[in-house]
Amino acid sequence: MEKDKIKSILTKLISKSSQIEAVAVMTRDGMPLVSRMDAEMDSGTLSAISASLLSLAERALKDMSKGDLQQVLIHGTGGFVILVGVGNNAVLSIISAFDSRLGMLLHEARLSAREIADLL
Repeated sequence: MEKDKIKSILTKLISKSSQIEAVAVMTRDGMPLVSRMDAEMDSGTLSAISASLLSLAERALKDMSKGDLQQVLIHGTGGFVILVGVGNNAVLSIISAFDSRLGMLLHEARLSAREIADLL
């Protein structure tokens, strides 16, 4: 794994929107790999929660015969949590403020996930 290149991709993603508060790449079982976030957030906690959400979403899609997971979007009163699969073994998690441009953010998340998948 090329952590410096992945960190560069995360930095580029953050530069696309000033509303992004945290980004992280973790294994699907919740082990943090690379993150860019402020000191108030804990990468271990974010990774564990993201892995749990991803697992639940994948199970829901499977049980409801809705195909493979593309992304998870949680829309709260204070912002968004976006999870995008990175290949078969990792996930990209993005925490963003409420006034983010959601369409652009989802697009950039998918592009970043593809770039990161090539490095894992």
